[in-house]
Amino acid sequence: MSRYLTITNSSSVQFGERKRSIDSSPKMGRVTLSFLLVALVCAAGVFYIFEVNNLATKGYEIRNLENQLSKLKKENENLRIQEAELKSMYKIEEKTRDLNMVVPKDVSYLNLPGDMAMR
Repeated sequence: MSRYLTITNSSSVQFGERKRSIDSSPKMGRVTLSFLLVALVCAAGVFYIFEVNNLATKGYEIRNLENQLSKLKKENENLRIQEAELKSMYKIEEKTRDLNMVVPKDVSYLNLPGDMAMR
């Protein structure tokens, strides 16, 4: 058996006692493992609550956007109907009377030889 020489402070170790060496692998006790487990469960709980809240908020925003979309589609359809009504011949004739416009009586057309629109 070989012997080791250790230099120590004389007050830290008495004669005949072995000096404790520093253990290279720290051991964790039950309290440390329990604390880590509780901390991990708490962190997971906070993360879960955050994600559920985030998901609910996004769902609310999506519902509001879908309602806006349906309102805009209805408004677009009403504007298309109004456009068709304003383009109708009845409305045009009514507006000409309201603006005191006169219906032309003698219409003459200019006929040019050849097809001008084809060129």
